[in-house]
Amino acid sequence: MNYRIVYLLSGNAKKHAERLIKEVSKKFKVPFIYSGKQPSHITLKYRFEIKNVKGVENVLDEVCKSSSPSTFEIGGIGNFNKKVLFLKVKPSKEMIKIHTKLVRGLKKLDLDWKEFDKPLPKSSHVCIAMRDIEDKFNEIKKYLKKSDKKFKIKFNKIFLIKKPKNKWVIQKEFKIK
Repeated sequence: MNYRIVYLLSGNAKKHAERLIKEVSKKFKVPFIYSGKQPSHITLKYRFEIKNVKGVENVLDEVCKSSSPSTFEIGGIGNFNKKVLFLKVKPSKEMIKIHTKLVRGLKKLDLDWKEFDKPLPKSSHVCIAMRDIEDKFNEIKKYLKKSDKKFKIKFNKIFLIKKPKNKWVIQKEFKIK
């Protein structure tokens, strides 16, 4: 089964991100990145395959029980080359500690680590547009900067999501104590 570990956006931040995703796709005629197949999120562990997910759930449970909730910020427009445009995420110190504990715990399970698994401060983002945007990159970025908003968000849950068919669904929610 295909899994990811994420923070799922909610409230006004989720509405804002999803509105931008739809607007950019429609206005600039670029691929709609989520198409209802995955929720707006911040990736904590990129896709991985595992048959028995119990060990992953145990790591998540331990990390969340030994951590404290915090707040982080979303705001500003960033990019990876001219291939991806995103909302910037400024993780809190506690969020970075949680991610570090998570990585340590998951490494003991010998999970496959992808090129996209990077330290949290460098990789934190909420994707808005990717795939086939190079020709319209500057125009899209300029448009997004006009719609930029900042949000303070409570980091109090981590989600293990899975993709049994063609849509990501929540396997389990872990509350940060």
